[in-house]
Amino acid sequence: MTRRILALGILLPLTVVAAAAVDGNLVQNPGFQVLDKEQKSPAGWRQVFPRAEVAPVFARDDMPGAPGKYALRLSAQGSPGTFGYWATTVGGISGSSSPVVSGKAATEKEPPVAVERMSFLGDHAYRFRCLFLPRHVDSVSRNIMMRIRWKDAKGEEVMGEYVFRYTRKGEWYKVDQLLTAPRSAVAADIELVLRWTGKGSVLWGDVRFEKAAVSPRQKIKVATVSFQPSGPTTTVENLRFFAGKVEEAGKAGADIVCLGEGITVVSTGKSYADVAESIPGPTSKALGAVAKTYHLYVIAGIYEREGGLVYNTALLINRDGAVVGKYRKTHLPINEVNGGITPGTQYPVFRTDFGVIGIEICYDNFFPEVARMLALNGAEMIFLPIWGDLRANGYAWDIVARGRAIDNSVYLVASNYSNKRSLIIDPDGRILADTGGKSGIVLADVDLGARTFGRWMWFDAYGDWKTQYPAERRTETYGPLLEERGADGQAAVQ
Repeated sequence: MTRRILALGILLPLTVVAAAAVDGNLVQNPGFQVLDKEQKSPAGWRQVFPRAEVAPVFARDDMPGAPGKYALRLSAQGSPGTFGYWATTVGGISGSSSPVVSGKAATEKEPPVAVERMSFLGDHAYRFRCLFLPRHVDSVSRNIMMRIRWKDAKGEEVMGEYVFRYTRKGEWYKVDQLLTAPRSAVAADIELVLRWTGKGSVLWGDVRFEKAAVSPRQKIKVATVSFQPSGPTTTVENLRFFAGKVEEAGKAGADIVCLGEGITVVSTGKSYADVAESIPGPTSKALGAVAKTYHLYVIAGIYEREGGLVYNTALLINRDGAVVGKYRKTHLPINEVNGGITPGTQYPVFRTDFGVIGIEICYDNFFPEVARMLALNGAEMIFLPIWGDLRANGYAWDIVARGRAIDNSVYLVASNYSNKRSLIIDPDGRILADTGGKSGIVLADVDLGARTFGRWMWFDAYGDWKTQYPAERRTETYGPLLEERGADGQAAVQ
């Protein structure tokens, strides 16, 4: 039997009731078996929408393929502006095992616009899980949304975040995301949303919210170099030179070091094809030996030969001295095109023992799509071997590099020849280390678990750009980015 309900307005949030967890699940009535007193909605669940004209139909349905179990349904009624969601409040949350001091400081009129993880997130985590089954939607990421709103003891929202980790399981999607609670959180609102579809619907089932272990924070020491060998030199001499720089970084305690672009050709006067090598090859052997000795990762730019093709490639060498990844430069300046280089076509990311990294090379950084692709593929840190960026006589270099880090909420580590400004930049665009126009090696301590929360993104509450922008991108409007331009370089004017 299907029970259908059309809500007539926004229902106010219920008072938080801390119920004992059943089988570890803090969600009350997670299977929707019990109805409220009016027999209109599952007990503890609310129907929320901004206006009746865009409200979906709210219903409790039988769970497909699971006799005796129920699911929540949202169904559009023809409006392309459909927006509404099922919501429930989960009690029994504890953000921190240490006391939380509430209230503003005497000299503080308003909460700060941005706060750091250490002072904001607690030491308790929760795992959110559920299933959902979309029907007749244009895009799962556009039309289906899940949000968590953390509440403090006063019932005020302290942080909002999207849930975006899910995998396909037959027709259903399986959601599984670990969330760290803010220190002051005592409750959380779960919101299961249907939006912006005139004909779509979605079923929600098996909702769970359980206490879990906090993921350990990953702290590492990162190094980058700014060195161009004095020419004329040879490829063999270059390898000896840059192996020495890796050794220097290793002695300083680096976990990973970024070398420059094309280290086998710089200052040699050779052509790209002259120095091209297979992988593994002489460069990976020379640098791998040092990487193994000092137990660190190495990023290094070379020219790779594969059959009759030559690529501008960056290697990832692991702590054991083995090549565990490579990236082929996708955007080629005219000198490389004329030199017979073939562009790459993919944006791989690589899992290390401290996190996920991506690599781009020089001219790639002039195109914001490259860093965005790497970040969307999961990169937490992007490494950039770059010959140089002399736009506006070098004025643009750190601005662009910082912008790439900020837009994608990633660390960016660049090794630069011509500017002699090799940089380590954090996700807020702060320069942690800078060779400052001189040859040298710089290092910085990096915490991949660090996050900054801003109030403007969630108005009165805090939000995290790293998890927000993937959910709020409007890919359906980006079609013109993929259109080929005519001779005048312009799209058609309407």
